Order: sequence, then structure tokens, then C-alpha cells
Amino acid sequence: MKSQQLQKDLEAFQKQLKLTLPTIINRVTKDIGQLLYFEKLFKDTKPNSVQELYYLSLLRLDPHIARQQPQLEEPIQNINEMIHLYFEQQAVKLQEMVLLEKELKMMRELEELQVSQEKVEQQKGMEVEKQNMGRKKYWRQTQSPNCDQCFCGNQLHYKQIVKCQLCEKYYHINCVGTSYDERYVKHFTCPRCTLYHMDQFCEVISVIIEPFSFKKTGLTSTKSVKFKSDTNKIDIRCIRMDCPLSAEELTWPDLGELHINNKKVAEFIPLAQQSCQHKRKDEKLIFTIPQNEECTLMLKEIIPGMEQKRKYRIQGEQLHYIAAYKTKQYSAKQLIEKIITSSENWMSVEQAQDFIILQMNYISSTGIKQIKQTISLLCCLCSTLMVTPVRGIYCNHIQCFSLENYLMMLELSNPRKWRCPICKAKLFKLQIDALQYTILQTIRQYNLQEKYTEISFDHMGNLLDDLVQKYLDFNILPEHAKTSRNRILQLENLSNQENQSENENEINESEQQSNKPLNPNSIVIE
Repeated sequence: MKSQQLQKDLEAFQKQLKLTLPTIINRVTKDIGQLLYFEKLFKDTKPNSVQELYYLSLLRLDPHIARQQPQLEEPIQNINEMIHLYFEQQAVKLQEMVLLEKELKMMRELEELQVSQEKVEQQKGMEVEKQNMGRKKYWRQTQSPNCDQCFCGNQLHYKQIVKCQLCEKYYHINCVGTSYDERYVKHFTCPRCTLYHMDQFCEVISVIIEPFSFKKTGLTSTKSVKFKSDTNKIDIRCIRMDCPLSAEELTWPDLGELHINNKKVAEFIPLAQQSCQHKRKDEKLIFTIPQNEECTLMLKEIIPGMEQKRKYRIQGEQLHYIAAYKTKQYSAKQLIEKIITSSENWMSVEQAQDFIILQMNYISSTGIKQIKQTISLLCCLCSTLMVTPVRGIYCNHIQCFSLENYLMMLELSNPRKWRCPICKAKLFKLQIDALQYTILQTIRQYNLQEKYTEISFDHMGNLLDDLVQKYLDFNILPEHAKTSRNRILQLENLSNQENQSENENEINESEQQSNKPLNPNSIVIE
């Protein structure tokens, strides 16, 4: 209503001025021709404000005519001065219209502010909903713990159990080594999964000897296992469950022997006390055996004497797990191709964006406000643009490293330590980030390598660079990568982080009253 009133008042003022204009012109000139010409110069376009009304009311000569008839400029100037005087005489009416105009402006600004706030709240609501959807999407409900797959066959009925992050099976803490303090380990991986995924250059085709435990007790220091294989070569692996490092790396007894069919095939010698090495460089052992015949594998731990204990580092009576496999060997180039062409090794674009959202949301929950996440597109191993960006399944960082550089380097290493070059987490499996892969391929396709060495994402996983976003084409991805819906441990862990934090607080409170474990993956059955 008020806007209509203002428009009506402006038009009425303009109409009154138009009626008064002949009288004003008559005071300046008596020439009938000029009188008619000056009246035509008045613009009766509908004004929207007092300022616009004043601007439209002033007479203006066409530049072309002004050059041809300069004598018209003086009367035009005099007429405009008289129009200005007319506006001053109508100051009260104009002031009312100005006040009405300001009131309407304030009302419009308030409306715009309200709409803007509603949009912001709606955007925040959508972001929170998207974050909650990410949490719900990857949250896995904990099933009732069952130790049927434990190495004891669930015969020992220990109360304290722990879940493997890879196979999701439960094991008794006592069965995987009481000295292996799982309370302070983020990701527990059972001996079965550890031995199986020890070296990706040697793919396990079949299990020849299931993982079995070995521990010297008293004077008993040997363990024998009978087996039969359809291949003439077996890959024997061993880990020691005394600490997380040994439990994830190949570790044979400090002092002992390995026999196949009553023939010694390997001897284990401990490090000297003065050795500069922190740990002995153990390797998996590959031996030739009779095909399709019953064979015997015997592991023997030698009881050290006083002199040997004085000269060497010997940790006796430690729990070991040993297994034997039929394996297929890969070169670095063959393994690279195998990983890229297998759909199970891909983190989809949607999962990669959810990973960024959940990771940044988790960091913000710790009290550090993170607006954007910047990652390097250069491989940390050689400072060149990554080709295939990967990270491990236990890596919680968004930053990747180059698959090609890593495997080429690891192929020449002996023994091979599958550790992330960024966070040092164990690399049981490698994971290709489809979002970063697409960005890298786009940069190469449009020859933008020199311009881009890093890229940034906002807290909703959106790319912040307009140029790369413009050219981004997800059709570059292999078909098996577009539809990948693999289980992603990082997303599960981040989704459960909130519940885990609450559980940790409860456990910390009860820890003062009892000796319950700190890790939420560790459970005590009452």
C-alpha cells in the first residue's frame, strides 16, 4: 500500500510540474518555436524515487543540436534553475515523499535480510542433514560378540575379547597374546588377516596350513604340523604377538630352526647385544616341497644358555603365529595394473566426498574450526604430480600418495615393510581415491600441471577451484570405479566416532574403578 501511495504522489508531482512548465519557459523566452521545442524536452517517464523525479524533470539538449545551436544552452540553463527553484518551493511535499521512500527501503532491507537468514538456515540444515546422512550411511551396528572363529574354537571362554577390523571376527585377548596390549592400539588386526595380507606382491591363492600358535612352555620347544599341497612351492610366514610392530611384520623366533620333512631348511639367529639394528630383518620363506604328498612342518625354538643370553638379544617364550600359503608372485607393474583394474580397491567419488565431510567435521568437533581442506597433488615420495592417488585402509588422512612411485620403490626393498609414507599405518590393502584420481586426470588432460600443485575442498566436500570444477568429467573414471560400493573402514570409524567418544568417557570413568580396556573395540563379557 505504501509503495503504491509513493508512486501515486511522485506521478502527481510530475504532472503538476508539467502543467507549470509553460509558465516557467515563458519567463525565459517569448519565442514560440523555442517554447514548443523546450516543452518537448520534458520527460514524463514514471519516476520510482524523488531523486529520479528530479533527474527526469531537468531539460537536456541533444548533443548534436547543442553543437549546431549553442545559443540554446543559456535558456536551457535558466529554465533548469527555475525548475530547481520550483522543487525548493515544494520542499514540504518532497520531504514527505523522501520519508515514505526511506520507510519502504527499510522494509525491503528487512525482508531481504529475513529471506537471506532463511536461506542460510536452510543451507545449514541441508549441510547438517548431509553430514548426518553420511554418519548414518556408514554406521554399522555392532553385532553380538561371538568367538567361534577364535583360534581356541571358543573353548577357553575368556571374558575379554577384541574384534578384528578386517574380518570383523572376535578373538580372546589371551589367544592373541596378553602382552599385546590392545587397549592402546587403534586398529586391531587378527593374526589370520595379518598373515594373509602380509605382502601384496605375493597374492595368496590358497591356504596350505591354517595359522597356528606356537609358544615355548617349559622344556617343550617344538611344534609339528602335517600338510599336503597341490603345488611344489609354499610361502611360510610368521608373526610374534609381543607388540603391535611385531604383530604386523614378519617376525620369526629369536633363536630357533624350521624343518620340513625332518630336514632343517632355515635357522634363526638373534641380533647381538651391540647391534645397531632395532629389529632383525626377517623375511617370508619360500621352499620347494613334494607335490601332493603328505609333509611335516616343524618349528623349533632353541632354549638359550647363559652365554647366549649374555651375547644376544633373546626374547624367549613369546607367542608366535605361523601359516603357509600357495601364492602368486607379481612384479610392480603387474601389481599396479591388478590394483587399478579391481573394483574392490576403489573409493568412489561419493565415498571420497563423504570422507572429506566426516573428517573435517571430526576435526571441527575437537574445537578446531576448519573451513577448508587443502591437499597436495604432488607425491610425497618424489615431489612429482601423482598418477594414481592411494592411501591405506587404516589411513585417516585425506592426503594421498602415488601408487606407481610407492610400489616401484617397495619392489626394491628387502624386507618389504608395507607402511604408509604419510602416517606409517600398516598397508594391508591399498585404496584408490576416485575423486582425486579424476582431478589429476583432468589437470593432465588440459595441461594444467604447472598451475596446480595443490587443491582445496570446503567442509561439504566441494572443490573450491572454479577452473578445475568446470572441466571436471567423471566419465574419465573406469566403469568399475563409478559403481564401486566397497566397505570403507575410515568412513565406518568416523561415523562411529561420536559414539566411541561417549563410550571412551564412560570407560575412562569406570577405569578408575576397574581394569577394563580403553579401546571400544575391546569388549568384556560379564
